[in-house]
Amino acid sequence: MRKNESAFLVLISTLVTIMKRLFLLFPLFSLSFQSIAAPIETVSKLQFGNKWAFTREEVMLDCRANQALFVINPSTLVQYPLNDIATEMMRIGKVNAKSLDIILLNDSENPAQKMSIEPFQQAALALCDKK
Repeated sequence: MRKNESAFLVLISTLVTIMKRLFLLFPLFSLSFQSIAAPIETVSKLQFGNKWAFTREEVMLDCRANQALFVINPSTLVQYPLNDIATEMMRIGKVNAKSLDIILLNDSENPAQKMSIEPFQQAALALCDKK
């Protein structure tokens, strides 16, 4: 019976040591992942005025690895590429996204064209710098 008790105590001691190490490493891992992820920012028509380019009153901007920029519909969480890098990721199937044209407004001064997305690309690129 003593051998079983001894083996059990060794097992418990080993588990406690492992748990202590994991407990000490967890904050380090969580901080490192936070520093990798760029923040997502919600922007609205009110902020951009007549430069607003989307059919939604509010969208989320996201900057990902390699500066792939996306706009996200907050009510459906559907994402749309904002630059060529993101469009290529969508094309090859690395991300599940839809064509940006779906949510782009026509330019009121030139109805044959869509609104410029440049202000939104700049705002999303600024998120990349906030890493």
